[in-house]
Amino acid sequence: MSDKVDHDARLVYVLLRYSDYLDQAGFSSATRTAASQVSLYLRGERTLPEDILERAADARGFPRVLLRPAKRAIRSFRAAAKGWSRADRILAETFFADLLALSGEALEVIFAAGAPAAEPRVPAVPRAEDRDAAAGLWLKLERRNPRQRLAMVEEIEEFQSWAVSELVSAKSIEVAPSSPAQALELAGLALRIAELCAGDKLLRQRAEGYAWFHVANARRVVNDLPGSGAALETAIKLWESGAPGDPGLLDETWVFWIEATIRDAQSRFPEARKRIEQALAADRGNLRGKLLLTKAQILGALGDIEGSTEVLREAIPHVDEEREPRTALGVRYQFLRNLCLQDRAVEAAPHLREVEALAERLGQKMDLVRVTFLGGLIAAGTGRVEEAEEAFEKARRSFASVEPPLVLDYALVSLELALLLLGQNRLPQVSTLADQMAWIFTHQGMQPEALAAIRIFCEAAGRGAATVELARRVIRFLDRSQHDPGLKFEEAEVL
Repeated sequence: MSDKVDHDARLVYVLLRYSDYLDQAGFSSATRTAASQVSLYLRGERTLPEDILERAADARGFPRVLLRPAKRAIRSFRAAAKGWSRADRILAETFFADLLALSGEALEVIFAAGAPAAEPRVPAVPRAEDRDAAAGLWLKLERRNPRQRLAMVEEIEEFQSWAVSELVSAKSIEVAPSSPAQALELAGLALRIAELCAGDKLLRQRAEGYAWFHVANARRVVNDLPGSGAALETAIKLWESGAPGDPGLLDETWVFWIEATIRDAQSRFPEARKRIEQALAADRGNLRGKLLLTKAQILGALGDIEGSTEVLREAIPHVDEEREPRTALGVRYQFLRNLCLQDRAVEAAPHLREVEALAERLGQKMDLVRVTFLGGLIAAGTGRVEEAEEAFEKARRSFASVEPPLVLDYALVSLELALLLLGQNRLPQVSTLADQMAWIFTHQGMQPEALAAIRIFCEAAGRGAATVELARRVIRFLDRSQHDPGLKFEEAEVL
């Protein structure tokens, strides 16, 4: 590093570079300076010419006449820091504190002088048209990293809008299936935007409550159920307290849906069912398929497979496969799976290719494996034994080989294979299959009741006493226990 570098000028240049949200290429273009030269000046590896500093000031709208006072203020900071670090040059504590305060005030005055006079912030009346502006603002946020996004919404007033908070909340929902961590980050950003919204206090509380619901949903997605529950309680309080100030712009359907999914995860099924019915009643038309899928899942957790199947049948025409391919896959997959559970594989068979096409379009490995499993169920239910056995074996290997292994899926497909073998009276092979399932009992992650049910089957298979009825009961129990971890196996025996 050259001794001739004017570090006070360099630091003013650094401040001008980072005082806006231009990237280095944008700053280079605005100051008519080669990007490679900008890097050298910023790092202090080349002397910064006065005209380059003036160009940067012009680009930022900072008066040239204030460059010299800015350098003096920075020089004060540097001198103070140098004195603090050398014991033989430490200034008196009070004088040092005064110097820092004066230097800070000087910089604040200098940079305030270089900016246009701030106009009093007059909050606009919220309108549906605000969403058009929010869409453009999101494009600016989308390409930034999380820290940059947060800085932008905290420092730039145009981002501090109920509509931007609403849109960022929607993006959190959108990315949740593929990126739970990003969903949580976006929900937190939406909350911060809501907190900064100007205007009526009640409307701000309503917006904060709406954002808190999305924080609660994101915490559920990352498997933080206690945190999700706490966020939900905060959301409900703010949402309800802000109700008198709500002009009806925020869609209550999402609020009901999020609470329904969280209550479902908490095994509070009567509340979950009540909220999903409220969501369906409040729906403005574009969430019907998603809401019906959630209702079907709640009914499945309650053991009402027949009711769940009919709700899924109703949901299929309400899901736009082009716009919501993942929801479409979830609805169609569960519909065919339910039909197989009800011994109606013949009805499911003509629709398998539709599910395969959706899974192939999404391109996720585990989606494809589960569709292979579904194909095995349909083959078994329509008498194609060899095809079913091959599909089950392929799915078993895949579920066991991922890291971490998908233990519940492995157990379910193994039990379906056992059911197939029992139907052919191949008891020795069922016993071998039970031995191959032994690793499940030393693996972490499964609920004790689910493990207990699997153990009952494996022990019976080892004695040659496993039956088709026992296999069916354990399969149905495992299906339900995914949604109700507290369910006891004895409670499922009536199915």
